[in-house]
Formats: sequence, C-alpha cells, structure tokens
Amino acid sequence: MSVAFRPEADPQIAEDVARGPHQRDNRCLIGGDAVKIPGVFLLIRYEVAYLNGVERMTDEKEPVEINWPEDMSKEKREELRGLLTAYDAALAEFDNDHKVIFPSDAERNRLFFGFLKRWGKAWSKRGPCMHEGCTKTSIARSHTISLGASIRLIAENGHVLTPVFGDNGLDLVPIGVREASTFPGFCEEHEAQFAAFEAKKTMTEPEHFRLQAFRTICREIYTKLHQRQKGEAMLAQYQRVREEFVIGRIKQAHTGTTALDVLGLRFENDPLETKLVEMLDDIKIDLPELQGLYRDILDDLRNDGEKIAMIVANFDMQLAVCLSGLGVLNYMDQGMRKRGLCFLAIIPEVGQTKIMLGAVAEHKDAVRLHLGDESAPAILETLESWMIHGSDHWFMTPSAWAGIPHARQQAICDRILEPLSLADRAPFSVLDGTRRRIVSFIESQFTSGVIPAGEITRVREILAYEKAKLDYVPPVGEAV
Repeated sequence: MSVAFRPEADPQIAEDVARGPHQRDNRCLIGGDAVKIPGVFLLIRYEVAYLNGVERMTDEKEPVEINWPEDMSKEKREELRGLLTAYDAALAEFDNDHKVIFPSDAERNRLFFGFLKRWGKAWSKRGPCMHEGCTKTSIARSHTISLGASIRLIAENGHVLTPVFGDNGLDLVPIGVREASTFPGFCEEHEAQFAAFEAKKTMTEPEHFRLQAFRTICREIYTKLHQRQKGEAMLAQYQRVREEFVIGRIKQAHTGTTALDVLGLRFENDPLETKLVEMLDDIKIDLPELQGLYRDILDDLRNDGEKIAMIVANFDMQLAVCLSGLGVLNYMDQGMRKRGLCFLAIIPEVGQTKIMLGAVAEHKDAVRLHLGDESAPAILETLESWMIHGSDHWFMTPSAWAGIPHARQQAICDRILEPLSLADRAPFSVLDGTRRRIVSFIESQFTSGVIPAGEITRVREILAYEKAKLDYVPPVGEAV
C-alpha cells in the first residue's frame, strides 16, 4: 500500500510511485504558521509475502531513511524526526489492521450501521416516475417481482430470504413480502400497467414479458444511481476518517512551540479505497448500456419491435426462488472478447417457473446459446449460476435455504462475492428440492428401463454429476 502526503509539484513523485507495490515513498509537507518545509520525505520499503494466494504486508522493513534538505538545521531535523517516526508508526498500524483508524469498535459500528440506516431510508425515498416523459412522483414501493403471483407463492410466514452484505460478510436474511423487490419506480398510473398479468398471476403474452423486462431494467438503473451516490459518500467518509487518524498521530507527537499544520495526505493502493473506486468505475460502464436497454425495450413495447434479444422459457417445476436483476455474459465472437450485460428473471408461478434472459441485439447469439440446452439438469444449473454469478437480487423460501448444510451455505455466500460470469458453473447445489426431484425422476427412468441403451452411459454421468452437487463438501479451509 502506498501512502503519501500531498506534496508540492515534484516530477520525482511520479517516478517514485511507478516503482511498484514492493516499496512505498511517503512524502510529507508540514507547515507551522508561515513556515513551510518542502522536500522532507520518509522512505519506507516493505517486503511482500504471499500466503494462500493473498498478498500481505510483512512486519519486516528496512531502517527508516529520512532525506533531509541540505539547508535544514540540525535543530529543525530533530524537531521533525519524531513527527515522521509517528507518521511511520501510524502507517504501520494501518497496514496491519485498517480498523485501527476508528477510535473504538463501538464507534466503527456506530458509523457503519448509521451509514446503512441513512442510505436504507434513502433507497425508498419517492422521486420522479421512471417511465419516459412522466413528471409525476413515484410511489414508495413498486414491486419488481409480482407480490401476489410469485413472492407470496414462495414465502413462509410472510417472509422470504435474500442475500445481504453486513458486518460479518454475506448472509441470507429475512425480509417481509411487502418489502421484497421494491423500489420507488413508478407513479400510480404507470404502476397499473403491470396489473394485466399480475391480476391473472401468470405471464402469457409478449407484452407481459416485455413489461417485466422493463421494470427489471428500471430497477437496475435506479440501483446503479443509488449505488453511485452511496459509494461516493462511503468513499468520502472513509477517506476523512483515515486522514484524521494519521494526522492525529502526527500531531500527538508534536512537541514544538510552533503550531503544526499538516497540509494534506495522499493514499495510494489502499485495498478498500481501490474496491470502492472500481465499483464506481463499473457503474460508469454499466449505466450507458442499461439506459440503452431502457430505450430499446420501450421501443419494443410501443412498436412491437425486436431491438431487444430476449428468450422466454417455461420450466415445468415451481422453483423456491424469485430473481430479477443483471448478469454478465463474457464470450468470444470471431476472436474478439465480448461482454454482454443481460437482464435476468426467474418468476415462479403455480406449478411452473417463467425464465427470461435478454440483452441488446448485438448479443443475440450469445443469449440464444446460453439457454441452448433445454434439459432440466442444464436449465437448473443455469438458473443457479444466475443466482451465484449474476444478480444478488433474489428471494428464497426460508425452509429451502435451511435445508442446505451450513458449510455449503457458506460456500454459496462466498462464491456470490467472486467476480464470475453467467457462463461459469458452480460445483454445488443451491436449489436442492428441485435437484432431488430431477435425480428421482432419472432414477425412475432407469428402474422402468425406458432409457435407450445408447444413452445409458451419458445419463449415468448426468446422474452422478447431479448427486455430487448435492453431496458437495467444501475443501478444508474454503468454508467454515
């Protein structure tokens, strides 16, 4: 991690930063009253160790080397030496444990949960209706997934489970059916456009599926805009607390009679800061494509067009999950790497489940191939990939999740946090009830002797593969 006080213009700094992650140049500009001392900096080199593939800073470092300006007096050097040593110690503590920047665990929790509460309230704040050209105010809770047709269908005691990232990582937590999948998306007039299929509790017409795609896309646009604001606020707060910690340590070490003024800090390669910046950069990439999807699906709705490449399928089993969100298809097309941003939907209805996948027309072949295998095991594996490698905006029957062994639950939550594509496949089962039905059906086919002789080996391999997903146990150290 590189950390540096913001210096006056100095071309040498660019060269120092370019040396790479194996060493760090920390430069400071300290002033007292009208006195400024440019050119004082602390050079620290850290060794880098690798443990289980994770880069860690070691405690070993070379002796501190302070390069003083030639015209600085011995007295002034001695006055500043303690400050620079305190600066070095603060950075070492920060490298060892980023939580040290908070005065206490209680204060860290207060800031963290206060931040979540504040932005949780901001999520449901009513705003402009998201239908193009509408100037009316939205209702507070537009359901992205039908409450009556799907969410209540999979709920138990008025609740479903949904993935949420908290202080202890990702976990599935209960949410009431009236809150599940909601966002302040549409005014009352445009909310009513979904009533045609919600009242019937089934989607049957092309317009129904386009409307479902439309509200999925609208929620994702709203989500990205909300995440951008939240991410920018989180980044600013973290930077402020981090800076206050380091500057506070320096000021504690100050013994001079002249007032101390630290003019600024610049941190580089802080993992948490980098993660937030990368998230904001991803939003910048995704928003224009989402807005293109928005325009195209509206055009298809109005003109019965085909600007959106969308596949709708019917899975003849009622799943214990609802999903509406985004995923990414990474694929090669004539030697060129492509990235397709796709909208996804898993919509259970009584006795069946509707499946939707769509993207801009440029990705139509990839969309078609993604759902090319229509066998029940392949479809189930694909939908589980959507849940794990695609969108985390899904809701599950509580007892279905409770039936999964704890170690596998943890493996599922851990994998959701990995940056994978829809085309990736998980080595374990998520929808155990449906998979057991499929396994039972295959076994009954063997018992009845209806499997053609030429297919027996292949079907046995499929059966073994599905059972292995149910029996999956994470390798030692992968999940607790």
